[in-house]
Amino acid sequence: MKKILCTICLGMAFLATSVSAATIGLMPEITAIARQGYNSAGRLANNNITAADVKAWLGPAGRADGWYTTTGNGDMRWGQASANAADQTITLPNMNGTAGVCVGLKMTIENIQAYSGLTFSFSLTPPGTGPTYTYSVWYETTDGELVELCRGSRGNNASQWNVSYDVTDEQLAAMKTNGNGKVYAVIGSSGGNSGNSGIIRDISLEGILAVPEPAAASLSLLGLAALMLRRRRN
Repeated sequence: MKKILCTICLGMAFLATSVSAATIGLMPEITAIARQGYNSAGRLANNNITAADVKAWLGPAGRADGWYTTTGNGDMRWGQASANAADQTITLPNMNGTAGVCVGLKMTIENIQAYSGLTFSFSLTPPGTGPTYTYSVWYETTDGELVELCRGSRGNNASQWNVSYDVTDEQLAAMKTNGNGKVYAVIGSSGGNSGNSGIIRDISLEGILAVPEPAAASLSLLGLAALMLRRRRN
């Protein structure tokens, strides 16, 4: 009897601590893009983007989470991104002789402590000629500073640009220790022939979340325990 009970208790303890990993989409849907100007927006569209630029454009405390586009004022001089809510795509227009156009996202990861991994990804289909594309991702500290997670740039070779970046264990640990949950992403296009546009698809930030196994497994073991005890008595 004691051996049976010990075996059952060990099995229940294992099930109680058993977890599985679930991949959770964290980005909000692309329903609309708000217009938000920035006087030094030319830096947002190239690989010289700085934390100060992102903070000034997307980071003010009164700026709500959501999708934003530069508006063509200041040194941008032209263009704004547009969204297609039906297929969840973003269009980045190009115009020769301008500093470019950017789309940005300000979002919050709730309960970031629960995640064991984060992956940022998107695909960009460029037009045939012209523009240079850039991206960068940042997180905000409890002191309000922005820290870069990744960045990249690519000239236009008329082929699809597929980006996928796994936040490192060290970066995620720092986000959990010093971050306030705010994350920023910026994708820009500079130069290019007038009228040509790049299309952003499948943009996402996914988190790996530890999820306890269904309680049904524990209940099944309880049923097994009752059956074994009943047979023992008989």
